[in-house]
Amino acid sequence: MPSGPAANLSLLPWVRQGAAASISTADSLGAGQHAVAELSAVLSVNGSAAPPVTVRLRGPADVVGIDANQIVRRDPRPGSIDFEPNYFAAIEFDRPDFPWLFTPARADATGKLRPWLCLVVVRKQEGVSIGPTVDAPCTALQIAAPASIAAELPDLVDSWAWAHAQAAAADAAQVGSALAGSPALSLSRLLCPRILRADTDYIACVVPAFELGRKAGLGLPVADTELVAANALAPAWTPAQKLPFLLPVYHHWEFRTGPGGDFESLVRRLKPQPVPEGLGRRPIDIAQPGFGLPAEFPPHVELGLEGALLPMETPDAPAPWAEESAKPFQTALADIVNAPGLSEVADPDADPLLAPPVYGRWHAARAIVARGIPRWLDQLNLDPRSRTVAAFGTRVVQEHQEPLMAAAWEQAADLQRANQRMRQLQLSLAVGTSLHARHFANLGAETLLRIGSPAFARIRTIAADETAPRTLVARMEGRALPLAATSPAMRRIGRERGPFTRRIAAQGLTRSTTMTWVAKLNLGMTFSAPAATDQATVDAVRVRLPNANIRPYRDVTKTLIDGLVGRPNFQVMPEGAPINVPAISVMILMPDSPSAHEFRLAASEHLGRIDPGRFKRIFAPAAGMAMDELKATVLAQTRPRQTLVAVARAMVSVGAGAVAPVDTPASAAVGIDTIMAAPTFRQPMYEPLRDLSQDLLLPGLQTVLPDSVIGLKTNRRFVEAYMVGLNVEMARELLWRGFPTDQRGTCFDQFWDVRGAPAPRPDIGPLHLWADRPLADPATAPVREQFVMLMRSALLKRYPNAIVYAVPGVVDANGVRSPSEDAGAEVQPAFSGSMQPDVSFFGFDFTAAHATGADGSAGHYIVIQEHPTEPRFGLDEDTPTGGASHLGVSGGPPAGLPLDGLQWGRNGAHMAGIVRQLPVRIAIHASQLVKH
Repeated sequence: MPSGPAANLSLLPWVRQGAAASISTADSLGAGQHAVAELSAVLSVNGSAAPPVTVRLRGPADVVGIDANQIVRRDPRPGSIDFEPNYFAAIEFDRPDFPWLFTPARADATGKLRPWLCLVVVRKQEGVSIGPTVDAPCTALQIAAPASIAAELPDLVDSWAWAHAQAAAADAAQVGSALAGSPALSLSRLLCPRILRADTDYIACVVPAFELGRKAGLGLPVADTELVAANALAPAWTPAQKLPFLLPVYHHWEFRTGPGGDFESLVRRLKPQPVPEGLGRRPIDIAQPGFGLPAEFPPHVELGLEGALLPMETPDAPAPWAEESAKPFQTALADIVNAPGLSEVADPDADPLLAPPVYGRWHAARAIVARGIPRWLDQLNLDPRSRTVAAFGTRVVQEHQEPLMAAAWEQAADLQRANQRMRQLQLSLAVGTSLHARHFANLGAETLLRIGSPAFARIRTIAADETAPRTLVARMEGRALPLAATSPAMRRIGRERGPFTRRIAAQGLTRSTTMTWVAKLNLGMTFSAPAATDQATVDAVRVRLPNANIRPYRDVTKTLIDGLVGRPNFQVMPEGAPINVPAISVMILMPDSPSAHEFRLAASEHLGRIDPGRFKRIFAPAAGMAMDELKATVLAQTRPRQTLVAVARAMVSVGAGAVAPVDTPASAAVGIDTIMAAPTFRQPMYEPLRDLSQDLLLPGLQTVLPDSVIGLKTNRRFVEAYMVGLNVEMARELLWRGFPTDQRGTCFDQFWDVRGAPAPRPDIGPLHLWADRPLADPATAPVREQFVMLMRSALLKRYPNAIVYAVPGVVDANGVRSPSEDAGAEVQPAFSGSMQPDVSFFGFDFTAAHATGADGSAGHYIVIQEHPTEPRFGLDEDTPTGGASHLGVSGGPPAGLPLDGLQWGRNGAHMAGIVRQLPVRIAIHASQLVKH
């Protein structure tokens, strides 16, 4: 069915612009017409008309070529090798009037107007050649025996039918605006009604449609009398034209048709097919696994090995395995794969044993598996079906190890250089730790204080009542021990064999080993005190002047100054100036003089700050530092294990695929780990499995019939087992090649091809986070089982840009189910893929039950739609043409050709509308794809 309403395009039988629009002579569609058009032109100057002048317009005899820039599209594209044989070749020009630009006539009453050029398509064969000719301005097409004119060239009687213009307009009112507007809104087109053969080479040529144009293109002379002769507009050829025949070519290109069938015919061939018996599973015999089994083990035991795709009705759980064969087989297998792990536990120093791998042992951090335990490690390694699938992953990595390792090293980039730096830091850590323990930690508190003082500005601690850490420099502020006492200069002066010790020894004294000068400073003690007479204090002045009325220092407070009576006679005089002392008079309360007022304010503010009443507390001795606590802090903050790990973290930045250098119990002997990295590969890993064997991906693929559609679902158990095998073998290969890895990374997490999906996501999570989940656990898997539509047809091989999507079904009031027309409800494929020779599949992010409607919903329709393109023209594949080489107009429309309200043979626009091919789509409900 058509994919929807056509775009707003109007097809026009002809377009004339400029002076040609004034041509009054109608096209007779025959030869008896002049080859030039003459118009009468009148020039008016200042309102006065000059005598009329006859103007001759250019005609077909004046054309010797066309501007290639006028060509905007060719269908098929040059060099195509799969053009649909039931379609018509076409060429489009930028100017909407280009095909009629040099036609010396106007359209008749029905809109017929012959173009001055046409498009022909000739088969590449003996007798047909194209090339330059002597003294000709154009390349020439030559047709000679055994080819024939009637078979290779169309009948020019119908040339008007295969030329039309196109405007981006919905109705006639908008056509004029489109033609006069932007050039992108209009164009013209030539069609060739050649009935093509499948798998055949052709040459498409734009050639003149009139004989005078043919002569001009070949460089032959054209007399003026020929322009007005009785047969001036004779066609360039007739079906009875003699051979050989030369025809000038304005433009040409080559193409080849493909096998029969267009999009619509290929889609109509598709039929839902019930799932063939055995599709998705093949039997394997485990009776002879290559290791010893009990004598009573059955001689033939078959299990079903599933593929990555399964029929929708297949249960999620694996097919049951009879206990009589499962128990002895798994017990014997467990003894073999567990042997290396048991040996490591019994004797860690013994040489490792060589045995089949335990897939995922490093990710699960377990080397022993046991039967009957619902954990992914045990299920995968003891079930021969899952182990076989994991071995497929091993095989894939082995076959592609070189490009995989090249990509891994490319991702690692500077990893080797960074790890070399980490090993240097490890050496520094080992040496530094030894020196710190042997020398630094044995120092006394005072000595350690002196040696470590340069780092005090970077050593931070936090107390219980603090919210932010503070440096030791900040903590020593306001303490009895000044920071300068630990400076390098003081360390040199006060060292055991320094000048300070020598002076003491010269006086016959012995320096104390406990009460050192640093210890005294920390206790608030001083080495000497100045004489009392040397201290210029208020109390000293009172002692010297006992008769002076001077208050003690501590009595002069802000309150006292503010409460004193006014001092009207207070004045401030320059030094040495005489002082006028007024006579003593009766005491009258008076305000301060200006000088007294200013002095009182300054004194009040000053005393308010220092408050002599707090003298004892202000000059109380500062608290000392807790020397033992300070020593412990310095030792802890300067440990190499702490400082060098911080340096490593600052020096090396890591990405998502690497493990940062950390101090862990596993690296306690060293302290800094080298960087362990896991490269990531985003390519869909179903592709190398498919290339290894398509039967591994979908067993029984050969039973799928051509032109059929089948509903399947993904097999998460297969996907997880395969991805584990990939990652395990890749980790082993990385280790073998010297790549820094701990074998726990997840290098591959993408099985299906999600590159075209709107939101790519991995098919498995990181393996080391699987813990003890079961294999294919739906509760923890990132992707659930998905519905898959598998199609075997040449459709997508022929039309790779076809659109496939799903839409929900809707049920009307009559209970009739149909596809939803809501564009917002469309579901795009989550992944897609292909297999040889013509198999394509598309996965959708909903379950098979939801797709078919088994969950009570209306289900989903799978829609296959032709990609909308520029207009294309042709006939349906099964349209009868009577064996003709070209579609003729005079014989009427072919049987069964729908006219859709148009009139056959009316004009070029009607003919184009009749043969226009609209995009097609088909919708198939998923319930039709279930085995019934």
